Amino acid sequence: MDHTRNTLGALRKSLLDSVAPAVDPADPLASEQLPLVADYLEFLGTRIYRIHERSRFELAEYLRMAEGVLTHLSATATPTGDLAKRLDVARAAHGAASTGTTELIEQGAALAAAVSTVAQDETLPDEVRQTLGRWVVESSRGLLAFQRSWYAPFGFESDRDRLRSIDDFLAGRSCADA
Repeated sequence: MDHTRNTLGALRKSLLDSVAPAVDPADPLASEQLPLVADYLEFLGTRIYRIHERSRFELAEYLRMAEGVLTHLSATATPTGDLAKRLDVARAAHGAASTGTTELIEQGAALAAAVSTVAQDETLPDEVRQTLGRWVVESSRGLLAFQRSWYAPFGFESDRDRLRSIDDFLAGRSCADA
């Protein structure tokens, strides 16, 4: 039996019941940070078992973004740096059911960095860079919509009812529709 959620709940309770009363109320930073940490522990308890799904989903979004960048570059016969290689490695990781959460996260970060490097390459003609920049912004919309839904419990959204559920995103419904 996995006790992760129970442990997170116990940590939060300990923090609020034992640590909070001992915090000097004259310390504004501690008074501010303590509830934030407690709230994050509660949030983590609601998301901990979905982190693998999230990581796979986010890698899929970065794959879509990188594939679009590569398509734009191949149309102009522009060198792609190591983007094509990174894309192949990330595709393999995404396609393998056995790929762990850490590797999914690392592949997503590596692919995002490769896309960023290409999009910011000052040796590219301005028109190509502008096209890539527009594509990156456009292809980021779904990922940002997902992240807004993921973090919705924190209350940053003025109208949470307008957000798609994380279940919709993680069930494989198109992010492009976000």
